[in-house]
Amino acid sequence: MAGTGRQMNAPSQVVGRENQFRVRPNFLAGCATVVAILILPKVVAGSRILEQAVLLLAGVAILAGWFLLLKDRGPRTAWRALITRITSVYLVASLPVFLFGLSPWKWFVRHPLHSWFSLYAKPWVHWGYAFVLGSVICSFLARGRARIALVTSSVLLMVLWEATGTWVF
Repeated sequence: MAGTGRQMNAPSQVVGRENQFRVRPNFLAGCATVVAILILPKVVAGSRILEQAVLLLAGVAILAGWFLLLKDRGPRTAWRALITRITSVYLVASLPVFLFGLSPWKWFVRHPLHSWFSLYAKPWVHWGYAFVLGSVICSFLARGRARIALVTSSVLLMVLWEATGTWVF
């Protein structure tokens, strides 16, 4: 009888071990985000074509994120949905600033409305790193596929921020 009890406990112990070694997808996404932020800026830095390609990919990811956010009709937590919307609006608003910074021609400096461009870009110049890092963190609050798109876009913008260094407008 004692041997039978041990045999019945053995499968339950194996099942318990499988749960101990299970890795959550959010943890893997977080690790991938950290690795991308650490490695990609060094790869992209100095190459105008790669910087512009990363900006294009970030724009496509933001567009996909908005499409998926608007398509999602599942249950939402009010505060989480609000933070996700604010983050997605910030990501869209940051695209022109990155476009200005990556532009090989500084046409907006000679433009008569240069003060408006400078006023628009000023928050990114002064508090940009906090905004970009905040967008990465807040993008994880989105749900489903929209989370993947928004995290991808915010990580790509952070890679651009790191690759281009200090911005002067």
